[in-house]
Amino acid sequence: MTTKALRSTRIVTPEGLRSGVLTIENGKIAAVMQDYHGEVTDYGDSYLMPGFVDIHVHGWGRGSFAWKGTRESVQAMSRDLVQAGVTSYLATSATMPQAFLERSLQAAAEYIETAPPGDGAEAVGIHMEGPYINKKYLGMQREDSLQPPSVAGFQHFNQLAKGHIRLMTLAPELDGALALIRYLQSQGITASAGHTDATFDEMTAAIDAGLSHVTHAFSAMRGLHHREPGVVGAVMYYRDLYAEVAKQTGITLRPEVFDILYRIKGDRRLVMMSDCLGYVDFPEGYEFHHYLRQETFRISAGKLQISGKDGATRHIAPEDWHDVHQLEMSFLDSIKAVVNRLENGLVSAAQIACLNPAQLAGVAHRKGSLEPGKDADILVLDNDLTLKAVWCRGVAQTLEVD
Repeated sequence: MTTKALRSTRIVTPEGLRSGVLTIENGKIAAVMQDYHGEVTDYGDSYLMPGFVDIHVHGWGRGSFAWKGTRESVQAMSRDLVQAGVTSYLATSATMPQAFLERSLQAAAEYIETAPPGDGAEAVGIHMEGPYINKKYLGMQREDSLQPPSVAGFQHFNQLAKGHIRLMTLAPELDGALALIRYLQSQGITASAGHTDATFDEMTAAIDAGLSHVTHAFSAMRGLHHREPGVVGAVMYYRDLYAEVAKQTGITLRPEVFDILYRIKGDRRLVMMSDCLGYVDFPEGYEFHHYLRQETFRISAGKLQISGKDGATRHIAPEDWHDVHQLEMSFLDSIKAVVNRLENGLVSAAQIACLNPAQLAGVAHRKGSLEPGKDADILVLDNDLTLKAVWCRGVAQTLEVD
């Protein structure tokens, strides 16, 4: 048995920063110790921290599971996500036509069950965002593909996914939703409120039924009013309810709003995710308008065309990594944007970006923290939080040169 050893003066653990040596055996963390006398890779004062766990990512880099729905798209996501510090994730669907959803769930399940550790970030399951959502808060989802919540319908989806659905976003106010939430809880699957017009009382009923999470807090949901607290009021009121926030560009969520939510939820219940799409892997001929960015995206002749409201158009080829990876804010860049506002810096970041999402994905027994027995999913970050190395299940990943 070969032991790999990594030394750092700043290892991010659940108990705080530690100086020492982290050892890896058979893809798992064997120990975090003070003294080690074998061969070691010395990272000096660089940070060692757990890899990010992205439970809400439709696509990234050169892969888009939600819009392409193929094994190849999930594989491309896995290989590119490590460039953003993500070492495990839930391949996230969108509200799409039935036949497409069926094919994509089968493709994701096949990849999950066959992908080797060296193939990038690990897809640890599937997050279904829709089709059981409210048309009043569609966002960028498709109204023509909405379905009423159904236990039988979900069972059909999960059978095709070979039981790999770990998270379900739905509108809890819809008929049939509470029964589905109860079923999801019985199966150990996280139920999350999103794209919803639920009242505070309807959210309360859903939480009583087993709902434990809220998808992209503040976005695509009934807001807070002093006589009707709505979904946002429930997020603020119920302490044990997890709430996720997307990439911290300042467009979707003002920094002050992030800070308000963090003050309420703290390290224990806030969750970071990306909600990225993977634009360059959209199908040929596909076009959509991003209402927040005020840009229109289309695929033509295998290239991405982006037209701004000023009429200017730029073209990006999938092989041009320099441009591709700047299309969407990365998970790591989101962390850089907020880390100095967190209570305990990277220790807090490891909770909200690694352990909390791992708990919601049902994989906290092997992901989300640098502890003996867990997968060796490790990031090496310098003082500026620039990514220097990534390990996925004990396998060093190749980082792209920009």
